[in-house]
Amino acid sequence: MKFVTLEDVIKFAIDREDTAYKLYKRAAELSTSIASKKMFEELAQEEATHKDVFIKIDDEKAENHKLCTLPESSIAKYLADVPFRENLSYSEILAFALKTEENAYQLYKAAAGMTDDPKLQKILMNFADVELGHRRKIEIIYEERVLTEG
Repeated sequence: MKFVTLEDVIKFAIDREDTAYKLYKRAAELSTSIASKKMFEELAQEEATHKDVFIKIDDEKAENHKLCTLPESSIAKYLADVPFRENLSYSEILAFALKTEENAYQLYKAAAGMTDDPKLQKILMNFADVELGHRRKIEIIYEERVLTEG
């Protein structure tokens, strides 16, 4: 088992939000549908907002939180299998985004269970719900664009 401070969890979350932001900006650039382009721009903006919230979490308060224990075997399921790169195809972006949003949902849900701070639990569960909403939106596009069009 590996012990991780709240500061480490926040740093990981900031990096994750930044990667998701870049992914959605690239997806918007590649989108041929106006609706898809708009949706990816909105998702990118939400990820940027999440990053800002994490950046503003007070370090002194974070130091007072108890340590989190993350089982090593669980970390792998929270990480995407496909590495982000600039030249992802549209279908690869959707597949990567689906995995990323599911992983983020599971991460925030698990992190909420690892803290004894009710305020932080609520924030993390709100983020989990938002990520679940993102995943659902992307699933619809994936089904319409990739599964039916090949």
